[in-house]
Amino acid sequence: MLIFADTILTMAGEALLGGRVRIREERIVEVGPHLTALPGESVMDLKDQILLPGLINAHCHLDYTSFKGAIFQKKNFAAWIKTINGLKANFSGADFLQSIDKGFDLLAQSGCTTVFNIEAFPELLLRMPRPPLRTWWFLELIDLRNRLGSDDVLLGALSFFEKHPDWLGGFGLSPHAPYTASIELYRLAKRCSDQLKMPWTTHLAESIEEQEMFLYGKGPLHEFLGSLGRENSDCGQGSALSHLLDFGALSPACILVHLNYLQEYDWQALRENRYSIVHCPRCHAYFNHGRFPLERLQETGANICLGTDSLASNDQLDLRAEIRMAQHHYPQVTSREWLQMITVNPAEAIGLPGQLGVIQPHALADLVAFPSAQNSDPYATVVRSEEEPTFVMINGTIQKSFHPQV
Repeated sequence: MLIFADTILTMAGEALLGGRVRIREERIVEVGPHLTALPGESVMDLKDQILLPGLINAHCHLDYTSFKGAIFQKKNFAAWIKTINGLKANFSGADFLQSIDKGFDLLAQSGCTTVFNIEAFPELLLRMPRPPLRTWWFLELIDLRNRLGSDDVLLGALSFFEKHPDWLGGFGLSPHAPYTASIELYRLAKRCSDQLKMPWTTHLAESIEEQEMFLYGKGPLHEFLGSLGRENSDCGQGSALSHLLDFGALSPACILVHLNYLQEYDWQALRENRYSIVHCPRCHAYFNHGRFPLERLQETGANICLGTDSLASNDQLDLRAEIRMAQHHYPQVTSREWLQMITVNPAEAIGLPGQLGVIQPHALADLVAFPSAQNSDPYATVVRSEEEPTFVMINGTIQKSFHPQV
C-alpha cells in the first residue's frame, strides 16, 4: 500500500510536505516525496491531513477506566489510596474487563496505538480477547504483607505471557512502588528483566507523603502502611530513589514513573545513568504536586516520556491533552519536542528505537492522521487538535479511515 499525505511528521527527521509512505505487511519499507504506485498497489490519499507515528502512552492503568469521576480530590495521597482500594473491592472481574475495553476505545479515539499498561489483575488476561492496540502488560507486583521467596514464584506467574505470541506488544513487570514492594521483590523483577530481556517499570517518588515516609519515617502514608503491617524499618534513611539505588534494586532499563520529589543527592545518580522517566501532567495537577523538574531532568540526559495514568486521577486518556496541560508550565518546550515524548522517547524506553514512534524504513507500520491547518506549524496543529484521528493503522492493518483507497 502507498499512502499520500499533505504533511508527514516522520519524527525521525524533518517534516515532509506532500510525502508518501509505502507499507508492506506490518512494516514501512519506503518514505519520500516522489514515490509512485507500483502495478496493482493500492493507494490511499490522506488529503488535507497530517500523518505521524501512532502515539505511545507510556503509563496507564486501564483497569480503572470506569473510576472516572468516582474519587474527589483527597486531602492526601494515603486517603486516595484507601478510596481506590475500596472501589476495587466492589468491582468484579467482568467489571474490570469492561473497564479495560472502555479504556482501549478512549485511547484509540485520541490517536494512541501503543500503551504501557499496569495490570493489577493478571488473571483477567485469561478471559480477554486479543487486545486491539499494541500493549505492553506490566504485571503489578505487591508484597506488602507476604514476601515472595524465590524467582520460581515470579517466573511461574509469567507463564501465561509465553502463550500469547500473537498479541501485539509484550509483557513486563511492575513492582508497584517502594512502599508496597520489598527490596527482594525489586531484585526479583530486576533479575527477570536482565535474564529475560523483559521491560519493567515502577512508580517512584510520586507524592509528598512518600517523601515524608522515606526521608523522615513519618506522615500519613507511613502511618497507613504501618497499620497494614508494613514493618517500616527501612524508612527515615533517605529519599525513595536512594532507597532503591542503595540496595542495588534498580537498573537503567527500569521505566521510572513520576519522579516528582527528589533530593539534591539524587541528581548525581540520575546523571550517572540515562533513565526513562514518565511524567503524567494531568494526574500531576490532580494531586497538586509541586512543579515537575522537567528542565533539570532533561539536563541529566533522561529520556522523558508522557503518560495519562488512570481515570481514577484524570478525566481523559488523550496524550494531546497531557501536552496542552504541560505547555502552560514549560512554554520553552516546542510542540515537536512534546510529540517526541509520546512517540520516539517511549519507543526507546521499551527497547524499540527506530521500530516504533517513527516513520522510516523498517519501522512498524503504526500510523495516525489528523486534519491539517493551512499556514500553521503541523506539530502544533496536532497538539492543539481535540478531534479524533481520521486514519489509524496498527501493524500495517487499517483500523479506521475516512479516506477510501483509490
